[in-house]
Amino acid sequence: MLYTVLAVVSGLFLLYSISIRPLSKKDITGPMFFVVGGILIACFLPNKSTHLEGGLDYVLPLIEMTLSVFLFTDAAKSKLSVLKHSIQYPSLLLFVALPLTLLLGIATALLLFADLTLLQAALIAIILTPTDAALSKGLLENLSVPARIREGINTESGLNDGLCVPLFLIFSLLANSPETTLGYVDVTIIFVRELGVAVIIALVSTFAFIALMRFAMTHRYFAHHSSPYLLLGFAVLVFSLAQALHSSGFIAAFVAGLLFDKFAPKHLSKPLIKDSEHIADFISLLIWCLFGFVVAYAVIPEINLRIVIYALLSTTLIRMIPVMLSLSFTALNLKERLTFAWFGPRGLASIVFTLMVIDTQIEGKSLIATIAMTTILFSVFIHGVSTKPIADSFSDK
Repeated sequence: MLYTVLAVVSGLFLLYSISIRPLSKKDITGPMFFVVGGILIACFLPNKSTHLEGGLDYVLPLIEMTLSVFLFTDAAKSKLSVLKHSIQYPSLLLFVALPLTLLLGIATALLLFADLTLLQAALIAIILTPTDAALSKGLLENLSVPARIREGINTESGLNDGLCVPLFLIFSLLANSPETTLGYVDVTIIFVRELGVAVIIALVSTFAFIALMRFAMTHRYFAHHSSPYLLLGFAVLVFSLAQALHSSGFIAAFVAGLLFDKFAPKHLSKPLIKDSEHIADFISLLIWCLFGFVVAYAVIPEINLRIVIYALLSTTLIRMIPVMLSLSFTALNLKERLTFAWFGPRGLASIVFTLMVIDTQIEGKSLIATIAMTTILFSVFIHGVSTKPIADSFSDK
C-alpha cells in the first residue's frame, strides 16, 4: 500500500511538472492541484488512517522547517529600499489590522458556535490570523503590481507568523490548563523571550554565516553544486536554534532573511535563494498533498453549515474589514487597499498551529481543528483562483 501511495504522489508531481503552463492559464496553483490530489488518494484508499495523531511527531517539524525556509527566502528577496519608504503599510497591518482581525475572529466564533468557550474561540482566531505569502506568489512576482503592495504583503506575512506565536502559546497554555493564571509580568516575559531572543539569534547567526561564506569564497571552498543546501541549511539552523531556546523560530528566520538581503554579496544571494526555494517548493507541495489527504479523512465528514459560514467569513470579511479600516487614512487608492485586504491566504503557519492543538489535551480540539482546516482549504482555492486575475489587472492600467 505504501508504494502504491508513493507511486501516485510521484505521478502527481510528474503530471504537475509537465502541465504547469496550461494549469497556470486556468488559474490552478500548485497547492490547489496537490490538495485535490491528496483528497483523491484518500478516496481510493481503504479507511485505515483514522488515527492521524501518531504521525504528528514527524509531520509537524517538517512543516515548521519548510515554513522557516519560505520565511527566510521571502525576506531575503525583499527590497529593503522599497520597504523603507512603505513601512507604514506592514506596520498598520501588523499593529492595527492584526489585533482587530483577531478580535473579530473571536467574536464571530462565539456568535456561530454557542458551545465554544472564550479560549477555544481565541485559539481558532489566532490559528487563522497569520497569512501565507507563498500562496500569493503570482501577485508577489508580478512586477505590474506596485512594489509597495508586494513588499507590504510579503513583510506582513513574514512577521505576523512570529507575532502570533506568543499569543498562540498563551491561549493554548490557558486552554490546556484552565486552572493556570498568567499575570502581566508572565505575558511580558513570554513576548520578550519569543521576539527578543529570536532577533538576537538572527543577528548573531546571520553575521557569522555571512563571514563564513565570505571566507569560504575567498579560499575557494564554495562549490556551485552545493548551493541548494546552503541557505536551506542556514534557515533551518536559525529556526531550530530559536526554537531550542524557547523563542520564535519564525521571527528569527524572517529577520535573518532581511539581514541576509542587506549584507550578503548581491551577486551570490539571488542564485542561492532561487536554488533553496526549489527544494522548499517540493516539500511544501508534499505537505499540501498530505493536507488534502487529512482533510478527506478527518475534516470533510465533520463539516456543517456553521463551519462553512465561519470559514467563508474568515477567508474574506474577518480579514478585509480590519485591513480596510487600518489603511483608511493612507495614500493608497481603493483598489490598492482592497488588494491588501483580500490577500490574506491561510497556509503553512495555520497548519502548524492546528497540528499543535491536535497534539494537546485541549477540550474541543477536534472542532477547533475542523474549523481551522476547513478555512485553510477554502483559502487555498479562493485565493489561488483570484491571485492571477487581480495581479494581471494592474498591468491593464
